[in-house]
Order: sequence, then structure tokens, then C-alpha cells
Amino acid sequence: MNDKFDSDAFRKACGLWASGVSIVTTIDKAGDPFGLTMNAITSLSLTPPMYLVCVDNNSDTLGPMLETRLFGINMLSATQQSISNNFAKKGVDKFQNIDWSSGELGIPLISGALLSIECSVYNVYEGGDHQIVCGLVKGWTSSDTDDGPLLYYRGGYQEFKP
Repeated sequence: MNDKFDSDAFRKACGLWASGVSIVTTIDKAGDPFGLTMNAITSLSLTPPMYLVCVDNNSDTLGPMLETRLFGINMLSATQQSISNNFAKKGVDKFQNIDWSSGELGIPLISGALLSIECSVYNVYEGGDHQIVCGLVKGWTSSDTDDGPLLYYRGGYQEFKP
């Protein structure tokens, strides 16, 4: 076991775990949309239904999420790689040329996502250079697509083969 490694080596090791790709979205108090590409997402609890997202402390999305106490998780389909790439960038209008609508809570939901979940912030915990945000599920919608999920593995997108 290598107990001395840098963040690049750790990122490479973490890349050996395949994960789905999601866009986490929120709004600020003025109603402006924010979002970022994430794979640090997991279900947390069945009763009550909860998800958690791990958001970088330097993310432009974190402040509005904590301000409004609302966020959405949009699990992308295999055909939505360009949307993932768009939301992975910093300093751009990420919602420009993206088909989306406001959910029941006003949270931006990405059209065509396999699943979109709306959450209210339940708890927030410090986690190194990230905040662990636990969300209470308030509702969800799923699409009718036959597409598989967009997957990320070993630093790149991968095809799902059932």
C-alpha cells in the first residue's frame, strides 16, 4: 500500500471506480440558475428518502445551493456527453443552449436526463476540500428514453454494455 501519494495519484486511483455522470443544479435567491458536472453523488437513505452530493468548496454552485437550501440531481443519459462537458467548465453561461425547465421547487432540471431529483438541503458537513450536502428528496421525474446512463471510468466516458 502506498501511503504517500499526491492528489493526481489519488484521482487516478478513484478513477478505477465507475460512476454515473450527473449535473447538480440550483438557483440563487434572484432565481438565476447554477450547475456543475458531478459524479460524487449517492443515495443515502430510504426513510426518509435522501441523496448526498459532495461539492468543491471553490464551486460557483455551492454558495447558491447553501443560500436557497435547494438542489437538483440530473442523471445524464449516454447521449448527453456534450451537456456534461458544458457544465464541467468554469466561468461560462452553462445554461446557454441547454434544454431545461424549472421543477416544482424552481430548480433547473435538464431535459432528457434519465432521472431528475429535487432536494432540499437537510445537513451539510465539511469533507476536506468539499462540502457534503445531504438532501431530502422532495420529488423526481424520469424520462422515457431507452438510452443507458452516461458513465465515467479511468478519466473518460465509457459505454454501458448490459
